[in-house]
Amino acid sequence: MKLKAWHMAVLEDYGYGTTNTALINRVARYLADSKSDVIDNEEFIRACIACDVDPYSFTQKDLDELQKKLNQLA
Repeated sequence: MKLKAWHMAVLEDYGYGTTNTALINRVARYLADSKSDVIDNEEFIRACIACDVDPYSFTQKDLDELQKKLNQLA
């Protein structure tokens, strides 16, 4: 089955992919389930590891995008 553009967009939005955006979305969706209002560095690293994402690969731009996604999910 050939995936259409909207299929790819949904997969990326839910973090099923290897693009930068997909990895950010994967971590954001994991963190959105957190009971805490404030996410500290330890929780961020734990979420990245649980999502199979390297926490040390995040740039400031990535962290800004993560914050935007978390705000959308809240």
